[in-house]
Amino acid sequence: MPRRATRIDDVPNRDVLDDLSFGLYKAAVIKAAIELEVFTRMAEGHRTVPALARVCSTTERGIRILLDALVFSGLLSKQHSEYKLSPTAEAFLVKGKPSYYGDATIGDFAWDARGQLPKIIRTGKAIMPAAYSDAFEPTWAGVAASSLVDWQKQLEVANAMWDKIGITAENAKGLRVLDVACGAGVLSIALAKRHPSVRVTALDRAMVLPFTKQVAEAMGVTSQVNIVVGDALNLEVKPGAFDIVLFGNITSYFSPEQNVGAFRRAYEALVLNGRIVISAPVADEDHKGPSEVPIAGIEMLLFSPDGDIYTLTEYRGMLEAVGFSEVTAYKDDWGLVSARRIEIAPAKTDKG
Repeated sequence: MPRRATRIDDVPNRDVLDDLSFGLYKAAVIKAAIELEVFTRMAEGHRTVPALARVCSTTERGIRILLDALVFSGLLSKQHSEYKLSPTAEAFLVKGKPSYYGDATIGDFAWDARGQLPKIIRTGKAIMPAAYSDAFEPTWAGVAASSLVDWQKQLEVANAMWDKIGITAENAKGLRVLDVACGAGVLSIALAKRHPSVRVTALDRAMVLPFTKQVAEAMGVTSQVNIVVGDALNLEVKPGAFDIVLFGNITSYFSPEQNVGAFRRAYEALVLNGRIVISAPVADEDHKGPSEVPIAGIEMLLFSPDGDIYTLTEYRGMLEAVGFSEVTAYKDDWGLVSARRIEIAPAKTDKG
């Protein structure tokens, strides 16, 4: 049985390797359960080993071992001979529910691709559909759908983000926010919920936006949110139409050149002194942190041919290249950067 490790010591410690292997066991368990539709069948009323073996077309021994592993993982509970879905499994892993997240979870695993990670590293070529492509759109839709259940939890994170960059009741009045590749839109819609005069334009692919609309309805701010189909790499917005342009967890999937293009359009869309806000993983200059950010780079290898986990210095270079000033990073375990559109008056010259 693997022993759990919580830190790396200065001496050889095999627990570190066992801990990594143990994570793979848990991932394999949930993948199997989703593919066998265990959670969906349980929601239909099949809660014993014989019943689930029958409807899932498995052996009783196999399904029993899987169910007990799911209990250990916290996705099921067990009383006598019956199993019960946890609230998390009930909300996200039952097919047919608007918040179903099973397919997106399987997509996140990218099981076959991760097994070819050495080849990807050697060649530099992603073998999965690019994260910002039509083929990957159902996965983004699944991520957005899951927010229908836990948007209240995400709301706390969103409010903390706006607090960090200094958005208050006084300076939020009448703000116009463009949320680029918004997904569920919780980050921007949270600001609208907090301040009734804020207006949000939520822009994303068509498949994603129905969930954005439902999140706005759940938060009670539909009159403050305008839903727009659009492409983050080809923004078509009026010059000076917004006070804030928000990029969520999308810039890491783009190349520096693509980001510069997107940031240039954001610059043009902002009013004088308007702000761009980037909420995405930002690596320390030595790429050792912070927190779990370095491991996010693996996703870039799998799903992006040119993306990366950029440092603050790299973001500053991209932002300043299109005219942004006051590039600022905030203390955050994930990543939060803002900059302003500030017109600099030309220097005076002596004519005498």
